[in-house]
Amino acid sequence: MQALKNLIFRSSQPPALREGIPVLPGAIPVLGHTPYTMANALTFLRDAEDRVGPLFWTKNISQYTLVCMGEPGFELLKNKVTSSEFIREKSPDFIGDSLMSRDGASHRNLRSAMSAAFTPRGLTASGASAIAAEVVESYVARIPERPFSPLDVTQRLTLDVIFRIIGIDDRELAGWNQNYREFVLGALPIKADFPYSPARRARQGKQWLDSRLSSLIGMARGKPEMPGMLSALLKARDEDGKELTEDELVQNLRLLALAGHETSASVMAWLTLVLAQQPDLWEKLRDEAVAAPAMPRSPEELKRHPFAEALFREVLRLYPPVSWTGREAIEELDVHGKRIPKGTAILVPVGTYGYDPRLYPNPERCDPSRWMGKRSPPSAIETAPFGGGPHFCLGYHLAWVEIVQFATAFAREVARRGLRPQLAPGTPPPKLRYIPFGAPPKKARIELVRA
Repeated sequence: MQALKNLIFRSSQPPALREGIPVLPGAIPVLGHTPYTMANALTFLRDAEDRVGPLFWTKNISQYTLVCMGEPGFELLKNKVTSSEFIREKSPDFIGDSLMSRDGASHRNLRSAMSAAFTPRGLTASGASAIAAEVVESYVARIPERPFSPLDVTQRLTLDVIFRIIGIDDRELAGWNQNYREFVLGALPIKADFPYSPARRARQGKQWLDSRLSSLIGMARGKPEMPGMLSALLKARDEDGKELTEDELVQNLRLLALAGHETSASVMAWLTLVLAQQPDLWEKLRDEAVAAPAMPRSPEELKRHPFAEALFREVLRLYPPVSWTGREAIEELDVHGKRIPKGTAILVPVGTYGYDPRLYPNPERCDPSRWMGKRSPPSAIETAPFGGGPHFCLGYHLAWVEIVQFATAFAREVARRGLRPQLAPGTPPPKLRYIPFGAPPKKARIELVRA
């Protein structure tokens, strides 16, 4: 990989130009720059900016994509001259007609109907934050002392949180988990359709999930008092006073499982690995968690856990689960002094903003104290891993709640046993990779040892 990197960053030849914008050197035949972005997208993008500037083309398979770094890139997420609707065309079965693939009035109406359920007040009123705490505690209580993969635990945990808050019974979780795992095979680039192929299995998993979601919606309509997210969404109305249709509910509940589980699971897993490598951070988290009267079961109660929240924000900054987000220019626009043609696919590197030394002194250092004592809510740049503008992640507050709950529950349970986490023998310090999310490798293991 270093030899390939040298092709890009040590070449003395000036880069070729396309539309007057540099094309990043070093594309591999057929694969383009994809291997670099999968290896370590954040380092790759920052090195590329140093080499050719903040605006450059990359090649992925046969398509050129424009990468826009810095503040102008982040501003693209907020304006009305870029769109996410191309996602629906590229991934009709996987992403579908959901919030992620809508823009304009259609997106605004759908989001207005859904947003209240995902606010701190909405999470408390629906009981979603209390349900999340219950699931988190049950998983943490079963964590073994022997070496285990944090990602294995957190992937199951976060998916069960989502399924539970939309009203799925404990006894049915295994079937939902199994079919969801089949559905996510649709993210693979292999589209050949034959018996037992990923594409066939993904389609069958999607059909199973959609059928069950429709049945769940029908059942919830007859139980308006039922706690959880689904009941709140059934009562929601958009700006025109219209309720969500069944298709909108199905599409977006499926998206909630997809977007809200892998990303939160990744941050939780990295958090445990950070604690296993930095005993001083473990001691601070343990002391705060043990001193609290109980597990936080609502966003309001999270205020008693400032260090757990600071740790969440610092781990998210260092290990953002998503390295970039995509937009398409729906008209010509100017960025970094260059004219961008209509129809251009643009990548905005949301994961790189956490490494800006102007915002975060010594950005490579894990230092939760940089978040302590802040009186104002995090800024748009500070929450950049959740996107920006109209498409800022709807599940941001749910992720914040369940990850802080997880950090606190993990510390309370491990301390109760008189133990502490450390990397398991033979486990090197894990590195960030994007395949497709920035989760740690499953082979990265920790163990619990005597304190």
